[in-house]
Amino acid sequence: MHLKSLILQGFKSFAERTTFEFHEGITGIVGPNGCGKSNVVDAVRWVLGETSAKALRGGEMADVIFNGTDRRKALPMAEVTLNLTECEGSLKTEYHEVAITRRVFRDGKSEYRINDRLCRLRDIHELFMDTGIGRSAYSIMEQGKIDMLLSAKPEDRRQVFEEAAGITKFKKEKKEALRKLEYTEANLLRVHDVLEEQGRRINSLKRQVAKARRYQALANDVRILDTHLSQKRFSEQSAAREELVNSLKSLEKQRRVLEESLPEVEMEVVRSRDNATNLESELSELRQRLSNHQNAARAADSRIRFNEERCRELEERIETNRSDLQSGGEKLAQQELDFNVSRDELHLLHQRIEERSGALVQKTALVEELNGQRESSAGQLHDAREEAKRLEAALASAEAKIESAEASSASNRERLLRLNEEEEVLKVEMVELQATEKGLEDKITEEEERTRQIEEQKLAAERSYHHARGDLEACRERRGELDRELTARRSRLELLQQLLVRGEGLNEGTQRVLAGLDDPSLIQPGLRGVLGSKLQVRSGFERAVEGALGSNLEAIFVRDADLADAILDRLSQSGQGEVSLIAPEWVSPESDRQLMTVPEGAECWVEDCVNAEHSVGSVVARLLANILVVKDRARAHLLRSQNPAWSCVTLAGEIVSAEGIFRGGRAGGEAGKSILERRKEVKDLEEQVRHLGGVLHEETDKLDSNAHRANELLASAEQGKDRLQRQQVELSTLRGRASLADQEVTSFESKLANVCREREEIQSRETSEGGMRSSLQTELNEARAQIGTVESEINRLSMEMEELGRRESEEREQHGKLQTALAVERRTREAAEQQQVPIQSRIGELRELNTRRLSEIEEFERRIKSAVQEDEGLREEIKERGRQEEKVQSEISDVGARRSEIQQSINSAEAALSDLRHKIDQLSEQRGREEVSLAKIDMRLEKLLETVMERYQVDLQSFEPDSHALLACVTEQRKVMRALEKRRATLAAKVSVSEEEVAGEAESEADGEHEPGEPGEVAGKEAETLAERVEEELQKVELEDGPDWKFIEVAVEELRGRLDSMGPVNIDSIDEFEELEERHDFVKGQHD
Repeated sequence: MHLKSLILQGFKSFAERTTFEFHEGITGIVGPNGCGKSNVVDAVRWVLGETSAKALRGGEMADVIFNGTDRRKALPMAEVTLNLTECEGSLKTEYHEVAITRRVFRDGKSEYRINDRLCRLRDIHELFMDTGIGRSAYSIMEQGKIDMLLSAKPEDRRQVFEEAAGITKFKKEKKEALRKLEYTEANLLRVHDVLEEQGRRINSLKRQVAKARRYQALANDVRILDTHLSQKRFSEQSAAREELVNSLKSLEKQRRVLEESLPEVEMEVVRSRDNATNLESELSELRQRLSNHQNAARAADSRIRFNEERCRELEERIETNRSDLQSGGEKLAQQELDFNVSRDELHLLHQRIEERSGALVQKTALVEELNGQRESSAGQLHDAREEAKRLEAALASAEAKIESAEASSASNRERLLRLNEEEEVLKVEMVELQATEKGLEDKITEEEERTRQIEEQKLAAERSYHHARGDLEACRERRGELDRELTARRSRLELLQQLLVRGEGLNEGTQRVLAGLDDPSLIQPGLRGVLGSKLQVRSGFERAVEGALGSNLEAIFVRDADLADAILDRLSQSGQGEVSLIAPEWVSPESDRQLMTVPEGAECWVEDCVNAEHSVGSVVARLLANILVVKDRARAHLLRSQNPAWSCVTLAGEIVSAEGIFRGGRAGGEAGKSILERRKEVKDLEEQVRHLGGVLHEETDKLDSNAHRANELLASAEQGKDRLQRQQVELSTLRGRASLADQEVTSFESKLANVCREREEIQSRETSEGGMRSSLQTELNEARAQIGTVESEINRLSMEMEELGRRESEEREQHGKLQTALAVERRTREAAEQQQVPIQSRIGELRELNTRRLSEIEEFERRIKSAVQEDEGLREEIKERGRQEEKVQSEISDVGARRSEIQQSINSAEAALSDLRHKIDQLSEQRGREEVSLAKIDMRLEKLLETVMERYQVDLQSFEPDSHALLACVTEQRKVMRALEKRRATLAAKVSVSEEEVAGEAESEADGEHEPGEPGEVAGKEAETLAERVEEELQKVELEDGPDWKFIEVAVEELRGRLDSMGPVNIDSIDEFEELEERHDFVKGQHD
């Protein structure tokens, strides 16, 4: 076995995919500190199954993932692959090469793969067992490991030697064999316990079997007697029903005759009422006309009184307006006088304001003239001072420039000497650099041609690899999609299987019982599963069966009635919900089902869609009896109306019961799925998982082939890449050297040009600076002479400016006084003008008021005249309305007389109509009473049919009485009751016994099972002989006149009482006893 390669990606410091190829002869990895040697060893230990983060120099397993730097993001996964070759002998495998891969994600998930197939960590440990390779084997000897082995305990050293000797696997197999032996011994103990438990159970079932057989005998007698008694009652009720039906038909015929004559009488009443209505309309119209005349007369009279009152008011308002006109004229004259006086005072104020304004204008002009002279002098003084400052600055600048020019001339002479020496040295070095640059350019041309050839070879290899890689990725994607789909299907399958086991979706009580309540060890072994888990439903009919069974779908089968009682007691005490239980003792044996045709419009009978296990067949048959499957609610209603005894369920699970109850609706989400739908989904998922597993296996083989081809092409591309990289490094080195030589030549040329330029600049600057020094000296002398002239001008302008400022201040003071006096006069004028405004407004209002009052007086006089004329017309209208009232009143009297005559005819017709309707109502009431009686009889018949069907699964409509069986059963019951009375009389004085024991002994006596010497044999022979003769006579009478139904009724009640007094009876205990006895014999034979 040989270590071929190690591939790391995202592991510690190896962020990029890194491959270590271990060729023949490689014995170690060397490198400086911090280059990752220890990380390589950690990767080997980790991929071999190391689970201790501390052994990998970390705090947790996520620390092995590359955590990022300031320039690179952290990675979400770390992966290491270890490739081994020549593995057939060492690893006992059929592969020549084995690739071990391990991945870890930041969320804590891990993956282990062998040849790119998922596996367990245990598979990797078993693969390398006895090879010396492993996370703690001797193949990895880190620093200090040998010293630790030498100083370790003998047991630890022995473990290393056993690993090297290859016996570790055999020790593990020995340990596994010992474990199996211990498991076998535990099974033997368990078989012994099972035998003891079965023995105790057999003893318990013996008593239940005896009780069940007595119960079956009594139940059979009750069935015969009760079915014949019910059939007799059914016949009697059917006859009574037939009589009621005939009576209803007769009543319906009488009512129909009366109803046929009813429309003619009603039409007569309607015609009379129409005539009365017409007269009433005419009378209403006349009354309305009379009312209109009366209202018009009253309105005219009211209008006359209103006009008279209005005229008096208008005359009063005329007098008021005339007095107001007189007082308004006096007020207008006074206001016009006040306005004239105010206008004269305002004229005098205007004259004074004009005089003062002229004086103020003259004073303002004088002040402005003085201010202009002062500002002119100030400007001249400022210019003189600025000129003095300029001349002083020019003087200082000229002196500084002269000193600087002399220093610069000395520096230029020294710099010229140094530049000449530097120019000679640069020319020699530049010639040498140009020769070196030419040699490098020739060599670069040769290397570029060689690089181009290597790059073409590398690109060809990469193209082939990329094509193979594309095929590989496509294959991986297909396999990944299949793997994800298979995983999803498996997860869904496991989830549904867990839900079915836990009872998810069932009610709370059912789930708690399936969980074992508070004692799972006692309850769960006795549970046989829910009813829904024992059914196989035809595809597409799941919801229909679910709707038909309803909550019974969640019923739980239990071992026996005792366990059912215990479960119900615990649920009642703890209040943990409700549950439906089915015990074998409570299930009647399955009877042969009568074949029934499917009615038109129905899909099928629900029972035909279900295949149930044998143990639940009778229960399912009873629950699904007489239930049809239909397509929708409309057909359910139609079939239900045709036969009310049927129940109908739609394909969507909506059911209409025989009682008329409609149940439907469905919960949403996963909780809304029933057991049947989940079992169907589990079956479909199992088939899908098998199919996807086969497809996934084919894709995995194809992926292995593509991966091998891609690896070969990748190796070829990597080799070409390495050659190209080395060639590019060499070419880059040459180009760098050539670029450096070119830069140096350029630099020397630039330096030489700078030296020449600087020398020329210095010579030019020296020539210009000589002329500048002479001109600066001339400017210096002229500036000194101008400074004296400017200073004398400044003194003169300062004295002139002070005199102008004094005069301007005096004139401004006088100007302010004139402004104050003018402002006072103007405010006085404004006040006088404001006083004139309200006076003018009041004068206008008084004039307008007088005009309006004159016009109102004219309008009032016109209205008075118009009202007088209107009153004369209204008095004439009142007289005409009175004449019209008398005429209409006469017409009303005539119409009222005709209406009375018609009303009398209406009353007589309505009396006849009422009498006819009363007769019809009496017939309807009698018909209603008989229909109620018929409904009661129908309900009794339906209840009788349902009761007999529910109790005995017998249809009374098709039941044929068996007179022989009935007579034999009656005779048997007479014997039993006679023996029972005799036993009670005999044993009453000895001991008090229960009715059940007396009944049991009586039955035995009736069957002739008494042994000689029992108390029954001691009874007197004469009484027994007499009873037998009486019994024979009764049988003859019954054969001639029919059975004694009163005795049968008493016997049925007596037998039911005895059945009820027996308490819970486990009917299935008989089969269970036989099965348990057979199982006990088998287990005992196996144990022996």
